[in-house]
Amino acid sequence: MRVRKKKRLVLLFATGLTLCGLASSMGNTYVAFADDNGPQTITTNNAQKTWVSASDGKLHAQYDGQWVAGNGYHRINIIKEKGKSGRDSYIFCINFNKDSPSNKQLVKQYQANPAVQWLITDFSKGHDKSFESIDGAGADYDLADYWLYQTAVHLVACPNDRSPYDGKITGDSVAHFAPQIRDKVNRLVAEAKKHSNASQSEIVLNPAKLGFDPTTLNIGSGDFHGNKYEKNFKVPSSNMHDVQVHAVDSKNEKYLSGTRKNGSKVDFNNVNADDNLKVSVPYNDMTNTSDFSFKVKATGHWNKKAKVAWIYGVKDPGIQNVAKLGIKATTVDMKGSSDMTVHVKPSFGSLTFVKRGSGNNNTKILPGTEFVLTSDGFMERKTADNNGRVTFDNLPLGKKYHLKEIKQPDGQYNASYERDIDQLTGDNPQRQVDLGTVVNDKKHQPFEITKKNISGAGIEGAQFVLIRKDLGEPFNQISVEDAKKQALRQVNGELVTGHNDRQPYIATTDKDGHARFDNVLLDSTRRDYYAVEIKSPNGYALGTTPVKLPNVGPTAPDVVTGEMTDNTQPIPTTGSDYLLIEATAAITITCAVGGYALYESKKNKER
Repeated sequence: MRVRKKKRLVLLFATGLTLCGLASSMGNTYVAFADDNGPQTITTNNAQKTWVSASDGKLHAQYDGQWVAGNGYHRINIIKEKGKSGRDSYIFCINFNKDSPSNKQLVKQYQANPAVQWLITDFSKGHDKSFESIDGAGADYDLADYWLYQTAVHLVACPNDRSPYDGKITGDSVAHFAPQIRDKVNRLVAEAKKHSNASQSEIVLNPAKLGFDPTTLNIGSGDFHGNKYEKNFKVPSSNMHDVQVHAVDSKNEKYLSGTRKNGSKVDFNNVNADDNLKVSVPYNDMTNTSDFSFKVKATGHWNKKAKVAWIYGVKDPGIQNVAKLGIKATTVDMKGSSDMTVHVKPSFGSLTFVKRGSGNNNTKILPGTEFVLTSDGFMERKTADNNGRVTFDNLPLGKKYHLKEIKQPDGQYNASYERDIDQLTGDNPQRQVDLGTVVNDKKHQPFEITKKNISGAGIEGAQFVLIRKDLGEPFNQISVEDAKKQALRQVNGELVTGHNDRQPYIATTDKDGHARFDNVLLDSTRRDYYAVEIKSPNGYALGTTPVKLPNVGPTAPDVVTGEMTDNTQPIPTTGSDYLLIEATAAITITCAVGGYALYESKKNKER
């Protein structure tokens, strides 16, 4: 306002005019405690003989009727809480068209609106920290800033109120401010109006903390202990009480457990910041899933305390209401304020073994053998590699599996191996199961008989049959006719006994003197096998002594061999109608047992 004559000024300030504005209350859904909110009443100083202005950037003021050099526009009474000092003692009027409360006890009415509250709380931050301040106004920075913020309160709370003395609004005076001061006022007003709710304009004194450590709980194979996936977490909090921790989906509540520092069980309706909490998921719950996730939430109550602006007043309608910095204590229900995601990546087991046949003393590798592993909702096929190794990876724990051999490319062996695998389940499941060597007994055995002449060369064209005898049964001589009767027959690709309605299977030596009996079906009981020559080529004697092919059994070599040597000097057929076998030939029959030196020492051992 424009400076008036001294007499007029005395009148104005004698009546205690304070240029203030009306503030409105904001609704608050928090629970507030009266003994912590306030103060409930305040008593003002003698403000009638005081005023201040800094409209030109310099401080002009009157204290207790004592003038300080100079005047200024928009002079306001200096209203403070009686007996208090410092920046927090200042009181801001909010009614421009009423008298200031001088030496009055005022009662708390309601909370100031967000814009007014922001101006009051921002002023309380201090000269160096507030949004705006006036430098160079003199030693009393607080008083100059008080005038600046009071002017902004007028423009925010009661911009259209007119002075009962000159009929002007606050804006009329602002037009006469020094540009830099006017800019400060306008910036303050603009910033204040950005604050549309109480939480934006208050200053929290005890920020709440409620969260999870960690915010995401990743549980994997390294957290698998015994028969559970387990990992610890905490819920750090401060200025909170009645903290509750629960699974968002109640069906997952069973996975939460914990202990307090004293070893007692955690009450999840009253969790402490130092409680050791744990997620514990039985591995059987992960049997049919590759990933399991759920959320855990934390809620609680925050005993919030904040600096706010309270509106105070008296019943006298002619006295202004004022805004004063105070404390507001509330209990805030922190519902859904924090959560943690739990990811459980189950541990998987493996099954491995080497596939071999019983031949060559259990060393026969059987690559290409196919297996199938099955369980409830699970099936996987694997093939033995060149080393006979079979490995099933990523097997869910908690299942009982069944392993079965389904294809055997080596015709000497049956595809007959199968067994249950229960090591991946139970109270303490294994995660790596190694069956060692899986051995199949022979089903078929190839035999080879070689006939050589006296010089060691193979004799081509000799015909042999194969005869099976009981183990240890004497068998030294046999006629050609009887040999054919007892010889093995070929039935469905196998060489078997019986079936005398069929012709005997006859093997003929090739140019190297070798004759083969492939796919001989082995009996479950150990037997002796003999090769008997039933026809010799021209110029050679017929060997009538059976050649024993020894140690035939599951651990025999891939091919069991025998050898016959004919010591007969070939007799030219020209001019001769017969051979003088009795006079000129002696037949030596030898057997080669290649590779059976170890057999006798190992034949009674289990594979």
